[in-house]
Amino acid sequence: MKVLLGFIASISLAVLLLAQSAPTTPTISQLFAFSCNSNFSSCPEGFDPTLSPIELADGNFYGVTWWAGQGSSNNGGTVWKATPAGLVTALRTFAFDSSGKFPNGENPVIGFAAGADGNLYGTTESGGSANAGVMYRLTPSGSFEVLHNFCTVNGCQDAAAPIILGKDGNFYGAQSQTVFQLTPQGSWTQIYSLSSSIGSFVGQLVQGSDGNFYGPARSATGICADLLFRLTPNGQFTVLYRFPELEKVTSNMIQASDGNFYGGAEPGIFRLTPAGGFKIIHQMTQAQGQPPTLLLQASDGNLWGISTNGGTAPNRPGTLFHLTTAGTLLGSLQFNCATKGCNPVGLVEGRDGNFYGNAATGGNAPNRNPLGTLFKVTAGLPPR
Repeated sequence: MKVLLGFIASISLAVLLLAQSAPTTPTISQLFAFSCNSNFSSCPEGFDPTLSPIELADGNFYGVTWWAGQGSSNNGGTVWKATPAGLVTALRTFAFDSSGKFPNGENPVIGFAAGADGNLYGTTESGGSANAGVMYRLTPSGSFEVLHNFCTVNGCQDAAAPIILGKDGNFYGAQSQTVFQLTPQGSWTQIYSLSSSIGSFVGQLVQGSDGNFYGPARSATGICADLLFRLTPNGQFTVLYRFPELEKVTSNMIQASDGNFYGGAEPGIFRLTPAGGFKIIHQMTQAQGQPPTLLLQASDGNLWGISTNGGTAPNRPGTLFHLTTAGTLLGSLQFNCATKGCNPVGLVEGRDGNFYGNAATGGNAPNRNPLGTLFKVTAGLPPR
């Protein structure tokens, strides 16, 4: 009898643990709709949000929009601040001056990163002294400073590009044939020049645990074919993999906890070892989210991502998907333009275990014109 009771207790415990560990079906909800009034004369928080939000130490999220802001719908975008509950305010508006120019930058949509000092750093598409964008610093309290005006180095070598925070506290980016460093004070330095016979840099860098930089480049040979590279700090450039013609990288690259790099490409989700071993681990369908446009590894160890234009035709409102690092798809959800926003363009896991992101269009804003959303994904992950 004791043996039987012990067996039953073991089975009950196993069932309980299984129930506790059973995955939760993710749900997407709108937290805030970026919007304009009826005649589009007032869009105070900006509209057309883009890039992934950033969660700072204060527990709030920060992000950017393409257009408008406080004071005029003709302003050049915002950096916004949001509480986890979805209360959004414009922290900074990129405003035009009395001559109609944008000396402090316009359209802050090229790069956005948190610095080692807890402040926000970004790069704008235009504005500044050469109307080619600026690098700026913005504190969580709203103090703003232009650090660098792009296109002020001979031949415009210093064009604006996405930036990442390096392990040394400086920022790094790549554009055209140049990999550059920007210090938190705005000092720009070219650290590598790629031969045009090899190709040109596209997308965002990722710095590996080995200190090297990895990323995609557009090959100078072939038709619309990309390559994946490694660049050491001392300037040794190595092509790790070449895609076939008409295949290109469509998302950022990340380094996962297994030491390998993952990213999205037109065939699907790929894995790249630091030594150059390459494999498509999952062929994405359009309904699942093809092409994938952003990827991250969440606290559950799985890969989560979005596809801006994935989903069922003809609307293709975008999808949220997740899969294991072995390539097993765990699920995919479509966005709803009317209630959640559509065409997702950013995603981050919050410290509370939920995901937060931006949808570029759609949303629910009664008596106003909705033009993108801040959304939340509840997936049952515990707080970190």
